[in-house]
Amino acid sequence: MDAVKLLALYEEGETDFQELNLENIDLRNADLSGADFSDANFSGVNFSHANLRNTNLAGVNFHGSDLSNADLSDSDLGGANFSGVNFSHANLRNTNLAGVNFHGSDLSNAYLSNANFCFANAQRSQSDCVYTDDCIYNSQYGYAEELEVAILSDVNLSDAELIETKLCGVDLSNLNLSGADLSDGTDLRTANLSNANLSDANLSNANLSDANLSNANLSDADLSNATNLNSANLNAANLKGADLSSVNLSHKNFSHFNFSDADLSSAELERVDLSYANLSNAHLDCANLKNANLTNANLINANLENADLSGANLENVDLSGANLENADLSGANLENADLSGANLTGTIIDIKTQIDHKWAIVWKIINKENLAQINQQKENQISLFEINHLNLNHADLSNAYLNNAKLANFNLMYTDFSNTNLHSADLRGANLTGANLSGVNLQEANLIKANLQGADLSNADLRYANRSGANLTYTKRDGAKFLTSDISCPWNQLNDEQFELLCYDIIKEKHHPNEIHKMGKSRSRDGGRDIEFYKSTSINNQVKWIVQCKLIKNEKSLSGKSISDIPYMLGRYNARGFCVMTSGVIDSTLHEKLEYEKNRNGFDIEKWSYLEIERFLAEYPEIRARYFKD
Repeated sequence: MDAVKLLALYEEGETDFQELNLENIDLRNADLSGADFSDANFSGVNFSHANLRNTNLAGVNFHGSDLSNADLSDSDLGGANFSGVNFSHANLRNTNLAGVNFHGSDLSNAYLSNANFCFANAQRSQSDCVYTDDCIYNSQYGYAEELEVAILSDVNLSDAELIETKLCGVDLSNLNLSGADLSDGTDLRTANLSNANLSDANLSNANLSDANLSNANLSDADLSNATNLNSANLNAANLKGADLSSVNLSHKNFSHFNFSDADLSSAELERVDLSYANLSNAHLDCANLKNANLTNANLINANLENADLSGANLENVDLSGANLENADLSGANLENADLSGANLTGTIIDIKTQIDHKWAIVWKIINKENLAQINQQKENQISLFEINHLNLNHADLSNAYLNNAKLANFNLMYTDFSNTNLHSADLRGANLTGANLSGVNLQEANLIKANLQGADLSNADLRYANRSGANLTYTKRDGAKFLTSDISCPWNQLNDEQFELLCYDIIKEKHHPNEIHKMGKSRSRDGGRDIEFYKSTSINNQVKWIVQCKLIKNEKSLSGKSISDIPYMLGRYNARGFCVMTSGVIDSTLHEKLEYEKNRNGFDIEKWSYLEIERFLAEYPEIRARYFKD
């Protein structure tokens, strides 16, 4: 029988084609829905885009066939041979796939929701929980015939839809399931997912009881609310970026695991072993980490807001930049923990908490105003009453998080605040003589009448800080930022040569070039000698730039006619970058000209009008001070 005769018989109403033998024929787009092809041979047949819905295909040999985009939904495929078949984008919803051989098949982007991969009696398994549990239990001892799992070796299941699919006991080891949807009750009990690629897969609400996920790649996978994950084998799995919110993983061993960027918010992690684990940038807000072992773990920039860490071992942990706001650290061990930049606002610390003296002081300072609120939470809370009597001069408060700290009128002589966050801090009348404030964030801080004589403010950020009446004599301010409301520059104070030198200094500070020098011996007639510099693009490569400096007074604009032939000039000097710097406005004709050259010739273009220059100088007052007298 050939394809033409088969389709003709089907059109006449014939549906019984059991044990039919048709190899290597073309049945693309054919409609054979509802037919009985059980035990037929369709090896090498092209069924792409065919309609095989509600068809009996049990025991059929489809080896090497093309079923891409075919509709096989609601069909019985039990015991079929699908080895080497292309199922990409095929519809296999509600199908019986128990005992099917998928070896070497492509199931990428296939729709497999509600499919049965493991039960011979699929209908009974849908409703009989006892039957299902017995199959799972007995299969572990090797004598249950009811569990006939599909063979999925060397199968591509990337981006496949497997919602509510029955995959219990199925061997999915080493498979590509990246981006697959296994959510909403997919049954993966006792399934073997070892070494599988589950990156970006959706496993939310899946049943993972006793599943083997050892060495699986679960990076960026969604495991939120997964059932019985606590009994799964996750040994050496990669959980980077995984969504594990609200899961129960208590008492498990995750030593040396990678949870970086993972979402563990509201997770049950009581008495879990996370020693040496990578939890950098992880979300652990509201997580239960009571009595957990976190020794030597990496918690850099982790969010632990409202987390319960009571009794936890955090010895030698890196908590730099972590958010511990309102976290419970009562009875926790934080010896030798790095709390640089960690937010301890509202954190609960009691007399049993082991914490280095420096961070205890930081905690007291940051919670000075929340004393009553915190004390109500724990009977053994460390007293904060002595904070106003603390002698903080010469103290080491470097790299601390002291946002909104209340330190008005404190004696802070020679205190080391280097790289500390003092944003919006109240330092009115504080004595900061000789203090180290290098790299400190003092944005919007209140420094009214503060004594900063001889203090080191290098690279500090004082933008929008109130410095009224503050004593800044003999302070070191290299690289400090002092943004004010009026950043305009009196351009009439400069001549052409001074403007050229200003541009030279800006380029040096902005680009840190390998080499920079002025071109020629005299300025051109348009008011500004060119500058050339070399900027690295990689270890072994650099780009040569030409800079034209145009001093324009009285807020006039610089037009396209003011710039010479750019391709000729860059070609002459073997340059690929062009920069124009002017004290005036860059008008539309010049903007268009520069964009044209950028798009046409691939030149690197940089434009500095008076606006960009003034903003830059507001960030670098030391450069501004060399050229302008306000």
